Amino acid sequence: MRSVQISRYSRGIPLLLALLGLLLIASQLLGRLDFWLYDSLTRANPFHQPDQNLIVVAIDEKSLSELGRWPWPRAYHAQLLDKLGGAHAVGFDIAIAEPSRDHPEADKHLANAIRRNGKVVGPVFPELQGGQLLETRPLPAMAAAMAALGHTDYERDEDGTIRRVYLRAGLGAPRYPSFAAAVRAVALGQRETIPPPQRPRPGQAWQRRDLAMVPFSSGPKPFHTVSYSDALARLPPSFFEDSIVLIGVTANGLGNQQPTPVSANNTGMPGVEIDAYMVHGLLTHQQIRPMPLPWESLLGALLLGLGDWLLSRRLRPRRLLTGYALASGATLLASASLLYFASLWAGGSVVAMLLLLSGTLRYVSGQAQLFSLAFTDSLTRLYNRRHFDEAFAHAFEQYRQRHKPLALIILDIDHFKKYNDHYGHYAGDEVLQKVARALRDGFRQKGQLVARLGGEEFGVLLTPSDAPQAFAAAERFLGQLAAMELPHSASPLGQVSCSIGVCACIPGPTDSTRSLFEQADQALYEAKRGGRNRVSLYHLPRDAGAKKNADDASALLD
Repeated sequence: MRSVQISRYSRGIPLLLALLGLLLIASQLLGRLDFWLYDSLTRANPFHQPDQNLIVVAIDEKSLSELGRWPWPRAYHAQLLDKLGGAHAVGFDIAIAEPSRDHPEADKHLANAIRRNGKVVGPVFPELQGGQLLETRPLPAMAAAMAALGHTDYERDEDGTIRRVYLRAGLGAPRYPSFAAAVRAVALGQRETIPPPQRPRPGQAWQRRDLAMVPFSSGPKPFHTVSYSDALARLPPSFFEDSIVLIGVTANGLGNQQPTPVSANNTGMPGVEIDAYMVHGLLTHQQIRPMPLPWESLLGALLLGLGDWLLSRRLRPRRLLTGYALASGATLLASASLLYFASLWAGGSVVAMLLLLSGTLRYVSGQAQLFSLAFTDSLTRLYNRRHFDEAFAHAFEQYRQRHKPLALIILDIDHFKKYNDHYGHYAGDEVLQKVARALRDGFRQKGQLVARLGGEEFGVLLTPSDAPQAFAAAERFLGQLAAMELPHSASPLGQVSCSIGVCACIPGPTDSTRSLFEQADQALYEAKRGGRNRVSLYHLPRDAGAKKNADDASALLD
């Protein structure tokens, strides 16, 4: 049994929701939601294992205080590279693109040390000079001695945070692997030929391909960090044997801090540490690939359309919000599972948000419909007797306190039983609906409430209104109904008519809603006894009116 009645208009909601999801995901208008989700899942990653053989040699504050101001003599680098001869690979993330002015022989000395090591990877990055995009590489002698070159160009998202890297990039063509991929390849003995330098040409662009996510994680870092000065002077060569070593700047103020999802205190993360996370991910097969945007958009649209269609038809109204919330949570859980176990990033925040939003709107709409059904007559769409009584009681007390008049109109369709007997109950329902529409059109001003009281009887509450105003309004409606010329061959008039009773007063201490209903009923019966198709106004008996006036005056004096 379906507990939620799907209207003609709501049947198209799953399709509209799917189209909205497709638009939002494909346009990345809410891309920051996915950023937030990825960052949260990254920080909460429980499956991260440190790598004992990955070492970062940090050019930190300690090293600067011991070895002097940066840049250091290149002999220091040559000495360190000789010590790292037992490492599987050395990522030398230090840009040496200009020859030494004071010690030209130092460049040759460093190039020889790079060649002796045989496993050094150098950096390549784009640089804008004089309006021309250049490909910056190590000095030619050093680049020729290196085992590989890798680009250090990380992709910044719209919020300025680094989460992604292209595994290949280069000026004019993606000729270089990423720095981390080059280090991994050297460590595994998988080397590729270093491409020759690219001469700059006007309009040449830095091209990228093979996008991947950096596998950041909170908690212990997946690498060891040692100070450059310790590596140079204190640690033995055996400490670095069979390890992958990355050398780079970590000291604040040297311009190498990048914002990441796991940066501490928003201070940023050194580029060499970002490289270390990426190397760790490549070595442990935790290379996270983002789902291509077209596929992510189509998958999101499918989940939204199908999910909303199934949930809206299978859930009971009171469980609607809970069901959609669970579905939204399941979407986020599926996204986390794909990230942790399949190394696939598929987003999911937009789908989860739209599912929850759809469930909330459907729940609110359902509650509004239930509220409407509770206070609305299903045939005429007017208010029902229950709502009319509550509104009448509230208005009655308000106008008693304010000492202002209100009026009650009760009308009854003449000879309605004969109409049903002659035309049938279906036609009788149509007449009730037409009379209801006429009442709704005739009494639509502020302070006028129309309801079906039961059968062929209707009620109208007028606030504020005295007897002459209420009587005139009832007379106008009588004329409007006559002008409709609804046929009624079983009536002496030959058309549908009604009898109307009107009662108006300033509610006094002895009055009640029941007494006003009874008075309006008496006026209605007077109209029927008088020949029907007329309006009758209730009048108090003379002695009763005098008593009521005296009681009201006494109440006012009290």
